[in-house]
Amino acid sequence: MLLIETELRESDIHGVGLFCTLPIAKGTKVWEFHPKFDVPFEESDISSMPPPILNFFRKYAYRSLETKKFILGIDLSRHMNHSDSPSLYSDADSNYYAAFDFVPGTELTCDYRVFAMEGCNDFLDQKQSQC
Repeated sequence: MLLIETELRESDIHGVGLFCTLPIAKGTKVWEFHPKFDVPFEESDISSMPPPILNFFRKYAYRSLETKKFILGIDLSRHMNHSDSPSLYSDADSNYYAAFDFVPGTELTCDYRVFAMEGCNDFLDQKQSQC
């Protein structure tokens, strides 16, 4: 769940990205897992859903490395793009923090390989062998 004000904008990385709207100091917690905002699903929960819903999950959900469940964020965090040099870093409890001081308009990025075994806008589907 996002803990800062954000908005969607066109991204130089991929399609639409997530950007902060206010200055954020280095080390500020910007995201934490919350099961009411980051909803876990078993594969059996979604496997029989209609194709449009399956496509939605394929685009916006990820399979957790830790729990093996599919996680679907219901806030704008699902638009966060991957970067090999992300603007956010995580701790052992999967909280995410600003890696440097953000000015308004900084794109929030993370390294999908830290938390996901598949999903995330097909990034991992394309790079699975490298993860």
